[in-house]
Amino acid sequence: MKKVLCACLCLFLLSGCHQEKDQKVSLQEETIAYGDINFDQFHCGDIINLQNIRYLSNLAIPGRWKHSLIYLGSLKQVQEVVESQHSYYQKIVKHFHTGEEKLVLDANSTGVKIRTFQEMANLKKESYLKALTCYRLKKDNQFIQSFIEKAMDYYDTPYDFEMNTQDDSALYCSELIYRALQKNDIELHSVSEVLNYDVITPTDLIDELQEKNLVEHVLILEK
Repeated sequence: MKKVLCACLCLFLLSGCHQEKDQKVSLQEETIAYGDINFDQFHCGDIINLQNIRYLSNLAIPGRWKHSLIYLGSLKQVQEVVESQHSYYQKIVKHFHTGEEKLVLDANSTGVKIRTFQEMANLKKESYLKALTCYRLKKDNQFIQSFIEKAMDYYDTPYDFEMNTQDDSALYCSELIYRALQKNDIELHSVSEVLNYDVITPTDLIDELQEKNLVEHVLILEK
């Protein structure tokens, strides 16, 4: 019974990590459209945090940012960073149809998946994207390839409805990035307490990376 209550609670609190099934709030606000984003500014391996609107669960997630993802980009952007002999290269490129899609790797309620940026951010006829910020690890291509590799090792890992950061058998959005960095010898410790649960929020993640001077800020786009 305790696990059931925990899962229900955490799904409500952190459903910002997958917002398609969340409770929508009817608000009229200016939002970011797909055409507003210049994807040439991003590099494969960048960490992007999002702020979406019209979801009640956003009120319960500490910090401004509600979702974290690893940007993979277009086929050209992937090939600029990832060498074709890497075992995960084919797993990524099979998701391209034209090569121009902008892919991301993230954890949502269906597990750790590769999706298009448009699908992930709900950039359909009615956008829910209010702001995004992009950070780049201050590392060489070899490190970035390893970072992506360690994240891809979790491909198809189920979503962490219990928000158990001590166990990587299931992952939520910022936990995926935390684990991939940890496996590359970057330890992060910042957490937020949410009703007695210690959670690594997207804001915790990026704030500590900045404090440790491990990332550079590429851009912020907001409405």
